Amino acid sequence: MQIETLKQPTESQLDQLMAIWLAGNLAAHPFVKADYWRKQLPAVRAALPAARLIIAIETGQLIGFLGLQGNYIAGIFVTATAQKQGVGTALLNAAKTQQSKLQLDVYVANRSAVAFYHHSDFQVHRQSIDKAVNQPEYNMRWRA
Repeated sequence: MQIETLKQPTESQLDQLMAIWLAGNLAAHPFVKADYWRKQLPAVRAALPAARLIIAIETGQLIGFLGLQGNYIAGIFVTATAQKQGVGTALLNAAKTQQSKLQLDVYVANRSAVAFYHHSDFQVHRQSIDKAVNQPEYNMRWRA
């Protein structure tokens, strides 16, 4: 597996990123209406090129990515077939080498993601409600 920073994604790469993003959100958030994620597609596609994108590639295929805005992790997404194989950890470790502190928001109901971040030395900083979907979420932080 290769981890690299993607500068200026092509339209084809954006298509791949968006497919991974949508599938990941639908699978990880059954407590959020699927329509919500579909409605976010245009805004997310427009925002991706402005984020620092750390990608995972295996045998020439994009299998996951992490979106970083400053020290904020906008998300980590890994294809279903590549999950539980260290891809998310590798992406997160790459982000940790680029930033001395990181933070993110994660839905409380997404228990596997909360456990993953705890295991990766993130601590809950505060809890709030994401008003867009009426779900409790944690703001979690990590420091080198």
